[in-house]
Order: sequence, then C-alpha cells, then structure tokens
Amino acid sequence: MTKKDDSKEVASDAIEDEGLEVTSNVADDELHKQLEECENKYRRALADYQNLQKRVGEEKQDWVRAANRELLLRLLPVLDTLMLASQHVDDQGLKVSINQFLDALKNEGVKRIETGGKDFDPHLMECVSIEEGGENKVLEETRTGYMIYDKILRPAQVKVGKGE
Repeated sequence: MTKKDDSKEVASDAIEDEGLEVTSNVADDELHKQLEECENKYRRALADYQNLQKRVGEEKQDWVRAANRELLLRLLPVLDTLMLASQHVDDQGLKVSINQFLDALKNEGVKRIETGGKDFDPHLMECVSIEEGGENKVLEETRTGYMIYDKILRPAQVKVGKGE
C-alpha cells in the first residue's frame, strides 16, 4: 500500500469510530432519558401510594371517632342520671363511680363545656329558658354539655338572663 492509501484507511477508520461514538452517545442519552422517566414514574407511584396510606389511615380514624361519638352519646344520659342521683343521695360509692366515669370520658378526649357565669354562646349552648338576670349571661346549667376532638358532642342546656 502506498502512503496515500494508508492515510485514507486511517481517515476512514477515524470516521467510522466517530460514527460509532456519536451513535453510542445518542443511545446513552436515550437510555438516560428512559432511566429518568422510570425513576420519575417510580417516585410518583410511591408518592401516590403514601398518600393513599395516609388517606386510608385518616378515614379509619374518622370511622373510629364516629363510632366512639355514637357510643358516648348513648352513655351521657346514664352519666346525667348518676349525677342527678348524687345530688339527692349522699353515697361515697356513687361519687367514686361518677369520678371514674368522668375520668374515662376525659381519657377519650371528652371535655365538659364550661358555662358558669359566661356569656351565652349559641354554638356551645342551647337556651331552654330566659329569666330575669344579667343580659345574655348564663344563669343556670340544666344539662351539662360536652365536646370531643374540639367538636360538640352535646350542647349544654342553660337558662339565660334577659337583662334588666
């Protein structure tokens, strides 16, 4: 072979190598794009799954709270009766039972609505009568009200003053 032929051969080898390199770079770029797409799909699927788990957990809690609420609404009249009985009977066992009942309610997140000496709040209280007394002031509580999870379980029933 002559020098010219050798240089042509080397040049064609270089061109072929560059072509392969360009082709492999394009293939690498496509693979990287596909990998990124797969990673993004994975991340979205994982985020969707985590959101689903969170939502299902919250819905489960809501179901439990609703069931607890219904049970508590059926138990509150029993507590009312026990408290009424304690006003007429001086029995230490009855007082202990009431305190245990109140502690159990407290442990479940139930709080008593405080009404004594406060202004009437229609969001927390029901007015059962209006009598002489300070305007819009709670004069007497006729039935205790309770809240659970910062929501009204049962509003307090009160007598309200109409003012002078």
